[in-house]
Amino acid sequence: MTKMYMRGSVYYGTAAEMMDRIDELETKLAESEARSEVLETLIMDVAADLYDGVAAHKIDQRIMDVINKLNDEEEDQ
Repeated sequence: MTKMYMRGSVYYGTAAEMMDRIDELETKLAESEARSEVLETLIMDVAADLYDGVAAHKIDQRIMDVINKLNDEEEDQ
């Protein structure tokens, strides 16, 4: 058994188990980064809409569409 430290905790397991855990965490990181990019784009679009004087209900609809899309993608996984 190998000892691994992660966030102040100690995990015991084989090297293969640790590699599986690393792969799992890398996948979660990639998903989080993709979601972050979508939200960053949304913020920039909303800022542009506010600057251009787009009606509030259209901005609300844009936000809800993006949130629903992200939630649907999360449920599919």
